[in-house]
Amino acid sequence: MATKKRWHQTRNIGFNNPHASSVKYEALWYAAFIAIYVWYLYWVAYDIFVWHKPLVQVNIMNYAGSIVSIAFIWAGSKIWKSKPRNMKKQQLEKPQLIPSSKSACTHHIGYLHQRQRSEEIPAECLTCKKVVQCFYSGKTKKAKHSAKETTTN
Repeated sequence: MATKKRWHQTRNIGFNNPHASSVKYEALWYAAFIAIYVWYLYWVAYDIFVWHKPLVQVNIMNYAGSIVSIAFIWAGSKIWKSKPRNMKKQQLEKPQLIPSSKSACTHHIGYLHQRQRSEEIPAECLTCKKVVQCFYSGKTKKAKHSAKETTTN
């Protein structure tokens, strides 16, 4: 009896991972146009070195093919570079756009300042919108009290 493979044990992970399939298309794009460029460059070199033609007498289609393939390689580099940037921007914006359902604070303002340093910061405090105010609220009160004490003395 053959054991059933789980999804993480499959060999063809390109279909499961959208980034992997993008890399495959990128590699195919570059491989195809580099091969075309080499092909046309070969015929330009053949005309120059075998037939001893001057540069102006080499077949114009060989020049055009090599220039077009370089243009597609350049365009591909611009396309593939812009895509990950957009994906990173979307990934950075997603956590900010999704409001947390547990945004209600279970502690009082100033809790983060009053807790012991050895205690861990609660998870709900990390997603709270008032985390900075909570952490520094005790410090500003102490600073006000110390300023009053120094002025009265």
